[in-house]
Amino acid sequence: MARKKDEGIEALKPKQDPISIQEITMMDWYAAFALLGGSPMSTPEETAKAAFDQADACLKERAKRI
Repeated sequence: MARKKDEGIEALKPKQDPISIQEITMMDWYAAFALLGGSPMSTPEETAKAAFDQADACLKERAKRI
């Protein structure tokens, strides 16, 4: 199925380039895995907040152990 092209004002907005794998941080890495345990009943915003909170906790624990 073909993707619909943006029209009107949406067509004028600059497009964001995809993030390169070289730009992924440890925070992103931990958050990605924290998403696997997310609740399907929560909103996307709640899920994202919980994932990054968990990632932050992982980074703090990692700093203690290194």
